[in-house]
Amino acid sequence: MITTVEQMIEQYVSAWNENNFEDYHREFSKCWTDETVYSDPLSEKIEGLAALSQFAEKSLAIVPNRKFSVLEKPDYHHQFGKYTWMVEYDGQTNTGYDYFEFNESFKITRLISFFKLPEDYPVDKLL
Repeated sequence: MITTVEQMIEQYVSAWNENNFEDYHREFSKCWTDETVYSDPLSEKIEGLAALSQFAEKSLAIVPNRKFSVLEKPDYHHQFGKYTWMVEYDGQTNTGYDYFEFNESFKITRLISFFKLPEDYPVDKLL
């Protein structure tokens, strides 16, 4: 059971390191609701647990050797926060930060991710 914002964000970020839809779905469900909305530079709006799990699985097909981690612990107040993350892949790293909102059960209700992709990243395969 998640009881802190730090645990919630660690769970969310580590869930991105899974390898298939079922595992994504199981791990995201620990920190995500069925109504949660996700958005990043490549997606306008992804709503719900199944849609996020599908998006994660699709992105894994494009970058299969990746490892996500929390780079800077969450800064938060009330039901709002932000943190910085890092992804390592093929000897490269990329960083980004996420704005999030969460409920009293320590589940993310909205997450907006900000990052820049390398120029050679095959964006068209993800959209």
